[in-house]
Amino acid sequence: MPPQSQQEILNQVVDQVKDFNRRVRDLEEKTRNLTARINNLDDSLLDRTKNLSDDVEDLNEEIAEVRDRMANLEVDIKEINRERRKYVTDQEIEEIENYMDLMNPINSSFVTKKEAEKMIEDKKGDELLTKSQVEEIIDRKLKKERS
Repeated sequence: MPPQSQQEILNQVVDQVKDFNRRVRDLEEKTRNLTARINNLDDSLLDRTKNLSDDVEDLNEEIAEVRDRMANLEVDIKEINRERRKYVTDQEIEEIENYMDLMNPINSSFVTKKEAEKMIEDKKGDELLTKSQVEEIIDRKLKKERS
């Protein structure tokens, strides 16, 4: 290899320095780009975290509201149940109707005191009746007239 002149060596060194400078600039640009991307990601992450935090807070408020509504509903249900107890049931209405039918003078025949005494007198001739027998006769007569 022929000896190189100083100028050639100097040119080679200058070319290498230029190449190193270019590489350093490229690396600096890549570093700036990465830093910008990291900053963007960081900002995006902070925004999303804030949005999530707001959403969680909203959800907590809604849950508290739902709990309040449920408590109010429970109170309302208890009040309705208390009020419901004040009303008459179908069975109680039927019982009242039966008593009314039984006591209705139009549909029922009551035995007057005179009629009862006459019945007793009529039976006395045959035999003496006990009070329970008289009541039994009256019950039969009432049942007969109802049917």
